[in-house]
Amino acid sequence: MLKVVVLEKIKKNWDIGSVVSVKNGFARNYLIPTGKAKIATKDNIDDIMKKKSSLEEKDKEFIKNQGVISKKINGLTFTKEIAVKDNGELFGSISIGDISSFLLEQGISVEKKMIKLGEKIKTSGNHKVDIDLHPEISCALNINILSPKSSL
Repeated sequence: MLKVVVLEKIKKNWDIGSVVSVKNGFARNYLIPTGKAKIATKDNIDDIMKKKSSLEEKDKEFIKNQGVISKKINGLTFTKEIAVKDNGELFGSISIGDISSFLLEQGISVEKKMIKLGEKIKTSGNHKVDIDLHPEISCALNINILSPKSSL
């Protein structure tokens, strides 16, 4: 385990300036390279405490922007026609990539890891997919899978 000091709110209980123990790989491969944390040395902790108010202000601005995006996503419905088997199962599926592409078409950029799909959508009908924009802000995208109209 490695002790790191957090530079931005990552989880609900990890505030800016918190010293937390994480697995070595998580710190080395994700938190430190992405600038979300630094190794918890006395100098790093002191430096972050001096910058804490500016980091918190930056986080508040980010939360405000994500709140606007959240309202936008809550008002959207992703409708797609996909061929469906007799039992309602799709010939194909809806994946995180499809959802991300739809949001980009709407002018909304979200990281794929924010989309909490679980397994791909493989049935027709209405679905909701949660999107975590920030540890304090989440929203849901409505997805409507339709069967193409058969022409007779």
